[in-house]
Amino acid sequence: MSTFQQTMKSEIIRLARREIKQQTTPIVSGIKKLKAATAALKAELAALQKAKTVAPVGQVPMISDAEVKTARFSGALIKRLRTRHGLSRNEFGKLIGVTGFAVITWETNECKPKADRRKAIIALRKMGKRQVAKLLKEGQAVA
Repeated sequence: MSTFQQTMKSEIIRLARREIKQQTTPIVSGIKKLKAATAALKAELAALQKAKTVAPVGQVPMISDAEVKTARFSGALIKRLRTRHGLSRNEFGKLIGVTGFAVITWETNECKPKADRRKAIIALRKMGKRQVAKLLKEGQAVA
């Protein structure tokens, strides 16, 4: 190729790149704005879903059988739940409908809670500290 042909080819490529950049810049900025709006909507949706799952103070949330089957239980998780709510073993047991000794055996992994007690534990997971305190004050059990 001659020098003239090479110069023309490089100039055509440069102009084509310039045109492509001019055409794609508004599209890219629009995509960035849409991604930001999507992220904001996802955060808002997550906040609304979280607010929906928390039951009003003094009301026990409803738990499905599917949730009971899929939920994981271990002694450490039960102990963490109990300490998160600031409850003694006896208080925790009173809310669930068992003795404090049963709670000790769950926390040490000597045995596992039965299905109806698991349902109560899952309900406690979904409740806040104030809700649990109100239930305990009223003497109500979650089970």
